[in-house]
Amino acid sequence: MAEAGLLLSVASLTFQVFSGCVQGYQLITDAKNMPKEFQYLRVRLKTEQYRLLDWAHVVQLDEQDDRLLISNASKGTLLDVLDQQNKLLQAFGKVDEKYKRLRKPLLTDAEELTGEFPNPPPYTPETSPSEPTSPNGIPGISRADTNFQSRFPQSEILMKKALSWASQTRTYPKRLAWASWDKTKVEQLILKLTAFNDFMREMLNTSQLQSLAVKQTRTEFQIMQLNGKMEQLVQIFESALSLKGSRSRPPTDPLRAFLQARGLADKEEELAAEPIMHNLALLAQIKALNSAIDSGTLTDEFTKDLGLGHTASEIRSVELDIKNIKFIGPEPEEHGESQRVEAFYQLPSQKRRQVWIEWKSYDPHTFNSGPDDKVHERVKALAALLKENNRTDQFRAPHCLGYFRDIDPEGEDHCRFGLVFEKPAGVHQSTRPISLLELLRDTAPDAEMPSLTDRIALARRISECIERLHAVNWLHKGLRSSNILFFSDTGARDVDFNLPYLSGFDYSRPAQNEDMTEKPPENAASDLYRHPRVQGSGNRETASAGGFKKSYDLYSLGVILLEIAYWRPIDEVLKIPNLHEARPSTTIKVRGRLLDEKEGYLRHVRSHLGNTMHAVVKSCLEGPLAFGLKDGDDEKMEEVGAELQRQFYEKVVKELGEMNV
Repeated sequence: MAEAGLLLSVASLTFQVFSGCVQGYQLITDAKNMPKEFQYLRVRLKTEQYRLLDWAHVVQLDEQDDRLLISNASKGTLLDVLDQQNKLLQAFGKVDEKYKRLRKPLLTDAEELTGEFPNPPPYTPETSPSEPTSPNGIPGISRADTNFQSRFPQSEILMKKALSWASQTRTYPKRLAWASWDKTKVEQLILKLTAFNDFMREMLNTSQLQSLAVKQTRTEFQIMQLNGKMEQLVQIFESALSLKGSRSRPPTDPLRAFLQARGLADKEEELAAEPIMHNLALLAQIKALNSAIDSGTLTDEFTKDLGLGHTASEIRSVELDIKNIKFIGPEPEEHGESQRVEAFYQLPSQKRRQVWIEWKSYDPHTFNSGPDDKVHERVKALAALLKENNRTDQFRAPHCLGYFRDIDPEGEDHCRFGLVFEKPAGVHQSTRPISLLELLRDTAPDAEMPSLTDRIALARRISECIERLHAVNWLHKGLRSSNILFFSDTGARDVDFNLPYLSGFDYSRPAQNEDMTEKPPENAASDLYRHPRVQGSGNRETASAGGFKKSYDLYSLGVILLEIAYWRPIDEVLKIPNLHEARPSTTIKVRGRLLDEKEGYLRHVRSHLGNTMHAVVKSCLEGPLAFGLKDGDDEKMEEVGAELQRQFYEKVVKELGEMNV
């Protein structure tokens, strides 16, 4: 009691009320006997809790009001908003608007119950679905999982502090339970909480709004890492769009939303415009889609649940007829995995368009036969993923139209697949992609090293792309400067370093199913960017020993960042002559050389680009230990993946973003 009294005397009234809000969210989202079919509403409540936490983090809400980064004029309004939200959460399902205890509460203290808690009555909407049967044979609603809180970040310091304060200063039930269920009332609760959180955004200045967007994005990435099951991803998708068709959706005017939440304004019956898809819903959609395509579990029911707008067969239909493709000019002399050619692609009765093709070579399964069936299926999956992931440009991946096997009219099999890509919107069709490697190798007399500002911007953008890919467990597996592309209608000297595209995905896929991980081909130019454990066909970490890891992508990123620092390709930095004749004994030593202080490569980065860039490159090259993981940690585990995601942002993306040149 003495400790609680001390806390009461120290904590500001704002923090006290805020802590009550956090505790209220926690109790409702953790209530026992949540109907499973409405789990998405619990997810939505939880995301609103994290919206509040992210807002509080930006304004530095803490025990003392003098640390609060909002105007003094807004502090009274803030206290009012938090108080209204706190009362709403604490009273929900237990008392009415006049704070009289309900005769038939929705929620009750779980400790008040004796024996096994009965199933609440089945929910019966206007069109009632078939009612499931509980384990004890009584008709009712199926129960949700009991480890719900673990699906959300547990490292939020402010949440822990608020919950600790609330538990020591007030008498709260340890846990609630659903005594009955009313979907409409839960939706109304979410609408009001959303309105409160929307209104609180209006207290922020432009800089704080930008910080809030960054904070919310990283929270969403963390949530994606902690939710890997298909049903969990569908719940997240449904939760973000759960109130899309509601007649009581929050209005666009934050002030009106706030007044409505307090019951001081009439609700709008309809909104004409459909809301833009929530970013979290989009991430869940992409992660679930990638997993379903790769695992072969894509069904029409699944595509409908995720609002994809295509049937499963339409998504899988990505093989193109080579007769509709006409190559432009001779193929380049340089051969390799990143070899690209220009071509025209024209379907019957459609306009011809100029595209580019990336080759993926394969070894025949047997003499004069086609590719191995598993390899062929994975190329199909890759093409489908790159085609469907055109829903957003946040991954900076070009749009794939499909693939074909390169078999000429005479029947000769060139033992390679061609992936067909269209040019980005706003780029002239005749504009050819320019790779970062081409820019690094430009030795023309008038060639200049880009400004430090441009190079830092490029490093930041590439890192952000990798962060987003990894947020949905999507591995690139082919990161190197030849696979970072730019498009400029006015030539290579006028590229926009803020608009790189990631190409050359090496049979990329979600980070599970390592039994299908294919060994990369022996290629010295590519092995210079690969971690030693995944170099060549004799790599030390094959499918049976763990497969490709996110940290291997981060290693490749480190090599690229080193190239950007030097503005020279890695083989020239390391002074490797005759690259295409380099032996594995040379490429296997690259990581050790780059990290060796005696060699001086990292010292060069520090002296020319500063301590921050030096620390960023070194972290990527060192790998998991630099990002707070332990030897032997399984990166495919959700908790480990979430920590790696968080640390990569803190030590790479954030550091590059805060570099001022």
